[in-house]
Amino acid sequence: MGSEWQVPGKNHCQPAIIVNSSNQMAAPQSQLAFSLQKIKDLGYKLTPQRIEILETVIESDSPLTVQEIHAAIKERHPHVSLDTVYRNLSTLTEAGLVGQINLQSRDSARFEFQGKHHHHHAICLSCKKSFCLEDCDVSGAFKQQMDQARFKPVTHIFEVYGYCEECQHKLAD
Repeated sequence: MGSEWQVPGKNHCQPAIIVNSSNQMAAPQSQLAFSLQKIKDLGYKLTPQRIEILETVIESDSPLTVQEIHAAIKERHPHVSLDTVYRNLSTLTEAGLVGQINLQSRDSARFEFQGKHHHHHAICLSCKKSFCLEDCDVSGAFKQQMDQARFKPVTHIFEVYGYCEECQHKLAD
């Protein structure tokens, strides 16, 4: 599942790492607990489907399509429909827990756990690998323009398209 999303020798973007007060990384179970609390705090219902979708996305080491999420959930809950997955992903995206990645080079969107971790992607146009861009200064770069427009951004997506080192060498040959 998603091998083209992995940088050789590295995993794709890891799920958000929630750190406790002693600066130790929290387990995926703590990430789930954090997410469930955030859902409640925002006034959304904690449905079994939402919990399953969150668990699936948190446990994945690469972004998943709606179909991949649906297939994983159907193993445990055969009556969950694809429409239910779409609706819940929309809610989880609104809540800021799941991020939707719309890669230009892909047929369908992919979803990944956001938690407290905000990042962007660089996508190779040749081999389609995705690389994480951990540092984000997009909000800062546009702050003055947002202030002038009296616009309050909630989130943003930034994708860079180009060629990875390996494909650059292939193209040069």
